[in-house]
Amino acid sequence: MDNKAVPYIRTGFVEQAQLAEAVAEAAKILDPLDVRDVSFRLGEDHDGEPSIFFGILLSRSASTAPRIGEVTSRISTALFDRLQPYNRWGLLPYFNYTSTPAHFKNPGWL
Repeated sequence: MDNKAVPYIRTGFVEQAQLAEAVAEAAKILDPLDVRDVSFRLGEDHDGEPSIFFGILLSRSASTAPRIGEVTSRISTALFDRLQPYNRWGLLPYFNYTSTPAHFKNPGWL
């Protein structure tokens, strides 16, 4: 079994293809005027807990000071409620936001 295709998470295995499909489906419910793209990475958080790190590319209008708090709260709640990362996958969710496409495409930012 290729460890890159199915990474070992301390509590078990996560089928990345199935998770990627679930994330893609969940991303469809997000407002396209606010969200340009959604990505994720699996890993451990600072306590060593299995985690999913979301990267969300915001539109410029969504990342303005008057809107960013409401927008990011709505996005994280929608993804959390739809995916149920801990209940379904055993993963603690973390959300990272940027409005800079170059930053979003950099694999090291998550």
